[in-house]
Amino acid sequence: MKSISNVVTLSLVISIIVLIDNRVNSIKIKTTEPPVNKNLVFNSDGQFKILQFTDLHYGETDWKDYLSYNSQMGVLKYEQDADLVVMTGDSVSGYAWNGTEGWFASKWQHLISPMINNNKRWAFTLGNHDDQGDLNRQQIVQFDQTFPLSLTQQGPTSIHGATNYWLPIADQNGTVQTILYFFDSNDNNCQNVEGWGCVYPDQIEWYRATSEALQAKYGRVVPAIAFMHIPIPEYMDMWNFYPVNGSLFDTGVCCFSVNTGLFAAFKEMGDVISMHCGHDHDNNFIGYYNGIQLGYGAKSGYGGYGPPVGWKHGARILEITANPFSINTYLRFDDGTTDMNQVPHAPLATEQYNTCCDTYGFVNITGNSYSQCKLYELNFDPIKKH
Repeated sequence: MKSISNVVTLSLVISIIVLIDNRVNSIKIKTTEPPVNKNLVFNSDGQFKILQFTDLHYGETDWKDYLSYNSQMGVLKYEQDADLVVMTGDSVSGYAWNGTEGWFASKWQHLISPMINNNKRWAFTLGNHDDQGDLNRQQIVQFDQTFPLSLTQQGPTSIHGATNYWLPIADQNGTVQTILYFFDSNDNNCQNVEGWGCVYPDQIEWYRATSEALQAKYGRVVPAIAFMHIPIPEYMDMWNFYPVNGSLFDTGVCCFSVNTGLFAAFKEMGDVISMHCGHDHDNNFIGYYNGIQLGYGAKSGYGGYGPPVGWKHGARILEITANPFSINTYLRFDDGTTDMNQVPHAPLATEQYNTCCDTYGFVNITGNSYSQCKLYELNFDPIKKH
């Protein structure tokens, strides 16, 4: 009787594996019809819509990748008028690499297929996990650029990171009305200080020089939006001391281990008025800190930890108006629902954090000295997961 039960159990497991394989293999990637218009342009009503996916974390299991694909397709179904998809890092769980050549490329082709199938252009910035597989940061960008719908650019090789670049958005008359900056926040231990990565001083100098050149070129300060993976330390200050909308359920704010002055540079140059990141899967708050909007995206993929129980997978939407310049933002979830007005949060002394996650002296309100991100990666066993 026991042997019969074991046979039935084994047959059930095999059936589930076959079902997953069939579903994954049934995903079709549409061939893009050339040519692709690489120019970003506001529509005739002066509107431009950005869809931000973050922390897709492909590569852990086929089933999770299948769910992530469906999540992206669900969001895109209800945001068909999106003009650009921005991915803000950790698109692939590089720590899940199985040691084979071509692993990253296969995961990347899977995660961009929803954009290809919906004929959506995309641009991305790298996270701290993307380059833990068989491709380094520059190679990832090079591979992505082989796809016609990609607007991603290889940044200067003389500074830290790979995805340091900018894209202009023009109006119907060809006048640039908005600049999109992309920053590579690297991986961890900024300037050899324990903790998470950062935008290094040489990258900030690149931004200053670029901003000055653009102001000279266009004869004015053009409003700009910044995208990166790891949040700057000012996110933590904003949560601690300013009213925001949304929630913090992660182990604090896992920001730069060294404040390298990027926010100060934004204030100095005067162009960046909004920035958006990912990294902390269980945070989705957004607010204004000394005149600049700082916001998290929504956890998009099923790999990695989170989001919290009761939260849905999805994306942050940015609706930009050219003149007068304004940004309307909301969360779109994969089941079609939205959160147009995230719950307000007032600062509370019992919910304040003393330092960025995983830096010296960090202890969150649960008493844990490690972030969820760090613990998840440390406990991940790629052999057991494949």
